[in-house]
Amino acid sequence: MSHQFDGRSIVLRVEYSIADAVQQRGLVPVLIAALRAYWSRPRLPPDLPAYLRADIGLGPVSEPAHWLDVPINPHGGGPTPPPPL
Repeated sequence: MSHQFDGRSIVLRVEYSIADAVQQRGLVPVLIAALRAYWSRPRLPPDLPAYLRADIGLGPVSEPAHWLDVPINPHGGGPTPPPPL
């Protein structure tokens, strides 16, 4: 059972393809196939050079911030003193 939608949304085609697969094979095998596809998807290597990241549309590598590295007062100066009692 194949549905042809000329000029229609790709989402609609995917929904009908999934519905056809569930109808033909059953829900559990379709879910298992979806999970296998998710777990075997290609992953980015950790040492991807910056020029290749730009080529595939990724931003620069974000360095993880440690909570001690974040300034207490982000608008400048050192830590603000506590209010007087």
